Amino acid sequence: MTALPSILGRARFRTCAIGTALVGLALGLRAWGLGRANELFIDEITYARLALTTSHGHWPNLSGRQFYLHPPGAFLIDGAVVRVLGLSSNATALVLQLRWVNAVLGTVIVGLVFALLTRLTRTSVAIIGTLIVATDPFVLRNDGRVMLETPAVALLLTGWLLLLIALDRDGVRRRVFLLSGGFALGLSVLTKDMAAVPALLPILIAPLWRRTIPRRQAALALGAGVAPYLGYLIALAATGRIGGWWDAKGGGVRRMLGLDQTTGFNAAGAPGLTGTLTDQLSRFGSSYVLLALAVPAGLLALTARRADRRFIGIGTTLVGLLGLFSLGFGTLEEQMGYFVVVPGVISLGIAFAEPPAVISRLLSRRPRIRPAMVGLAAALTLASVAFGLAARSVTDDGYQRARIWMDANLPPGARIGMTSPTSEFAFRPGDGRDMRTGAWASLTALRHYRAGYVLTQSRPLEQGYGYASPDLVPWLDKHATALFQTYGPTGGDTVLWKLDPKVLAVAVKDGTKIPVVPSAAELGIAK
Repeated sequence: MTALPSILGRARFRTCAIGTALVGLALGLRAWGLGRANELFIDEITYARLALTTSHGHWPNLSGRQFYLHPPGAFLIDGAVVRVLGLSSNATALVLQLRWVNAVLGTVIVGLVFALLTRLTRTSVAIIGTLIVATDPFVLRNDGRVMLETPAVALLLTGWLLLLIALDRDGVRRRVFLLSGGFALGLSVLTKDMAAVPALLPILIAPLWRRTIPRRQAALALGAGVAPYLGYLIALAATGRIGGWWDAKGGGVRRMLGLDQTTGFNAAGAPGLTGTLTDQLSRFGSSYVLLALAVPAGLLALTARRADRRFIGIGTTLVGLLGLFSLGFGTLEEQMGYFVVVPGVISLGIAFAEPPAVISRLLSRRPRIRPAMVGLAAALTLASVAFGLAARSVTDDGYQRARIWMDANLPPGARIGMTSPTSEFAFRPGDGRDMRTGAWASLTALRHYRAGYVLTQSRPLEQGYGYASPDLVPWLDKHATALFQTYGPTGGDTVLWKLDPKVLAVAVKDGTKIPVVPSAAELGIAK
């Protein structure tokens, strides 16, 4: 009898040591190439600017215009970091500094995945699932940018873990874990609205699905879950901002339902999903497999005998179905997959540890299938590691390289036309060398504002995500001089062109028309 506690103690120590090693690997991968492996993205520049405003004690706003499209949770976190550490107000520098916040939170997610899988399955399954999340290239990219999904999922998994712990407790301790778990889930929703699907909706469904969570416990957790967002709404109402929030949310809901297709793969003029998947298969192949397996894994976890496993299955299935709806009808954006991949891996682990009865009977009749399943799991793990290492070793920082070259080589006061939202905000006047930049994306605008240079990035322009017409790059290639050029897998060719004022003037006078794209014209971008 005395040997049993010693054996259990050694087992716990080994589990903790393995978890620590996986968390260390996750942090190392996220720190490696943090400023080099991910091209600047317009969303992270926007979120960094919003965090900067909260660091000064203001409501999130962009140049004085209040921002309500997303709730303020992530901006408050990043804003606190900006204030405490005194980070730069330069847009590009601030993004690179705040990327460390998501790198750390992404590491926390890996630790939470290990804790959940250890609790829900066995150590061997937990190691495989955690290694996949730690190295998955899609997860790594999101954790290497200033995006909302990483803090939202970190809070989501925290809430899930606390609720599962509550299921094993009694009395006051159960209520404490229910309240704290629900509150963490509510904070996840306060970080990104769509988190309500895997965070709060499962609590509503759990009492109805095989009494996964008793009604009173679910009510207690749900009450704590709605508290953070309710407090946000009360603050908006008290300060007279609820009208602006309502208008922004109405537009957001219409986008989510697909009634307004302005962004995402289903938007008019956007790159097709099939073409994008094919183009990025060599970078995110293992991630696409995980996305495809998420809903089946969630459905399998729904059949588990244990209530904690069923609860995870509910959350995974719901967020996976939301992804499928967005794929067919709604606004599907790449970062949404982050909410699907991480829970999907946990549900895969559950399905592997407790296969449904029909699969168990099949395995008992055909024992050779089990080694094949183990082999497939090993192959997926190795593929994830390989793709992840490749993702962190790549050089994908065209805009940053262009800035370094421009700061060192362009004369003071150089006037540069910017042709995409990312470059417009990354190279705003006052950032870096005394350059004069603007969203001058047509020949007419470049001549009108006396631009001597223009910066382009081929892939966003080809896919319709820039301000300029795709026809601008071929014209520049024929009539301008490329002073600087670099390539990255996200943006393609980043090129700084030197314009010949005489050639530009003749082209405009002769009626050469290369206007901005329609979406840029609607924003009032110089035509």
